[in-house]
Amino acid sequence: MTIYTNAQFRSILFGLGYLAEEFANPAFGFPYTTDDSPFTGFNTLQAIKTFQVDYGLLVDGIVGVKTMAKAEEVILTLQYQLNIVVNADIPRNQPFYGPKTVQAVKKFEAQYYGLEERYLTGVANLDIRKSLDAIAKQIA
Repeated sequence: MTIYTNAQFRSILFGLGYLAEEFANPAFGFPYTTDDSPFTGFNTLQAIKTFQVDYGLLVDGIVGVKTMAKAEEVILTLQYQLNIVVNADIPRNQPFYGPKTVQAVKKFEAQYYGLEERYLTGVANLDIRKSLDAIAKQIA
């Protein structure tokens, strides 16, 4: 299991749409971040709790072992599906929401939602993950 730093987990929250873009610093390449500060802000704690609710985890706002394990599973699934659907070529052993995942999500947004470059977010929110899942199941 991957033990995420606060910055890595925060990037997952941004990348999956649990934390809004206005809380990210675009200079760090939103939706990934280098912000390794503690999880103390209201919005960050709410994002963690919402993630926990969505995945049937204990809702305590703490990024413990089970929350990290679920995040790893979600990211690995997302990346696997991106590899199938848009040939993203994301390595299977790097369960992080970084530049390759962002670019792959943007490619998906462009190909399957018809969005222009300026509207591509690179954020795999729940709607995008559901669409990606359905398409990946058809292809696989």
